[in-house]
Amino acid sequence: MGLDELINTLKKNEQQQIDDIWQAAKNEAESIRTQVAEAIAAITKNHADQLASACQKSMRAIFSETEVKTREKKLFAYQALDQALRNAALKQLTALRKHNYEKIFATLVRELPERQWEKIIVNPADVELAAKFFNANRIRQDPAVSGGLVALTANDRIIVDNTFKKRLERKWFHILPQLIVEIEKRYESSGIAENTE
Repeated sequence: MGLDELINTLKKNEQQQIDDIWQAAKNEAESIRTQVAEAIAAITKNHADQLASACQKSMRAIFSETEVKTREKKLFAYQALDQALRNAALKQLTALRKHNYEKIFATLVRELPERQWEKIIVNPADVELAAKFFNANRIRQDPAVSGGLVALTANDRIIVDNTFKKRLERKWFHILPQLIVEIEKRYESSGIAENTE
């Protein structure tokens, strides 16, 4: 083996070693690229899952808050409706005096328990009517009484309020839901509900 052959062999071996080193570096770089891509994909998926979970949590919170606010607004609307309907009903109580009022008054008197009533409070227009059932000296006038009467025993120990207003108050929680159902039916059938959506 001559010197030239030895130099060529060394160059070939050197080239082979260089090629082997480059191939190993390329393989290592490809392996690292694959690992980095997998790591990035895992991190991206993890962040996407966290973001989706956070979005769902935020959406649930928003929907819950919206539902609470909607309920509050509806409650305030019903409270306002309750007050408006109650005021309208109170204004109509005097109209009840126009139809068979003497008979109604007599019924209200009969509903009183047997007692020695010391004071009878009625509307000023009912003084004569009340005198048919009670001693005139015990009758007091109060324009706030729209109809009916309030009966009191000595020292106001027992008070029976059998006025139109008190009877309305006692029945209001039965009347109001029926009124609201009727109003909601009219509201829905009028098409206003569809126009506001």
